[in-house]
Amino acid sequence: MKRTGDTNNNKRNVATVVTGILVGGVVGATVGLLMAPTSGQETRRRITGDVKGIRAKAKNAKGNVESRARELAKAVREDAGEGKKTVARRRKAASTRSR
Repeated sequence: MKRTGDTNNNKRNVATVVTGILVGGVVGATVGLLMAPTSGQETRRRITGDVKGIRAKAKNAKGNVESRARELAKAVREDAGEGKKTVARRRKAASTRSR
């Protein structure tokens, strides 16, 4: 059985990696756009298009995360219900053995 601390550390590590990837992508894209040999108007148009694309991807990712969170919450509730049933059965079995 996994300890809670291990799970929290894994979640933090994943969050750190995802944050690093996102920040790195934004910084890289910004530097690339600013260093590109295009006019200011063309650069602004490209930035606007990129921002719209990023917003759409973020909205999609948000939906995916929310959906997955709902699935996990449902699984946890089901597992908790099964755990309660198992505990009740074992308590009943233990009380009948002690008689």
